[in-house]
Amino acid sequence: MVKNTLEDYKAEVKLKYEIEKVGIHSSFLLNPSRAKLRKLCGELFKNNANTDDLRSFTAFFQFDYVLNCSNKLKDQTDKFRPIETFFKGETDLTDIEAVNIAAILVDFNPRPYLKFSRQETFKKENTSIASIESSDKGDVSGVTTIIKKNSISPDKSMQPLSLEKKDLRIFQQRLFIPGLIVFTMLCGFGYVFLPKKECMQWQKDHFEAVVCETQAVGLVNLYSTMPLNKNMLNFRKIEICDTTTFFKHNKPILWYCKTGDHLDFFNGPGFNPENEKPLKPITQYMIDKYIK
Repeated sequence: MVKNTLEDYKAEVKLKYEIEKVGIHSSFLLNPSRAKLRKLCGELFKNNANTDDLRSFTAFFQFDYVLNCSNKLKDQTDKFRPIETFFKGETDLTDIEAVNIAAILVDFNPRPYLKFSRQETFKKENTSIASIESSDKGDVSGVTTIIKKNSISPDKSMQPLSLEKKDLRIFQQRLFIPGLIVFTMLCGFGYVFLPKKECMQWQKDHFEAVVCETQAVGLVNLYSTMPLNKNMLNFRKIEICDTTTFFKHNKPILWYCKTGDHLDFFNGPGFNPENEKPLKPITQYMIDKYIK
């Protein structure tokens, strides 16, 4: 099982946009602009009592939604530009809260990203099953033809096997069943007695694979376990210094979570495992204000 990632979330939202742009809100979405998306956002939130959506609104716009905030929302028109270019396929979105607003605009569920990321998919298993099913539906007549072509004619098949070959085949048959039994017992022993690390847990500044049934001790028990996602084992909390690089090719390569006047830095997008707050890409403004 594979845990859903931010890239999976963005891909699903974009796919839902392709459907909704010819739906009931096509006048806003078919040829999206910042002003149109802002108007659609205002319309959708008029009757929206979803707690998660209201939290996403507050996190993105930095103020709570109320019925008489339309004028205040007009001042935020430029914040819809990244969503506009994302829908048009011109740019990517790095701000999780912007992706959550995009999901609201096209009514994609499950949202927000935190809820979506906790779902698991069977990507590899489904691919294998589909391959097997497609092969099972192949042309049986073709297989029959191959068998006929490779079959030995009755005249040649009647030739007796040598005594040496017969003895070898009998010997192999006698060894097969005991060997299979031993192999099965070893596999069963390994499955029952050897612990399997199928979960992961946050430990100070990184995730570590752990056994799901094992009770954590010491510092580990501060955080709960979650299904193992091998991609997240490279996720790290970063201690910055004078030589820390924040941008590469003018794009942020670090993400932060603000707690009071303190910033925690991470090497990838997602959520802070210590408080589940969404991470935001670093900006020069935040560096100047809180670091320099």
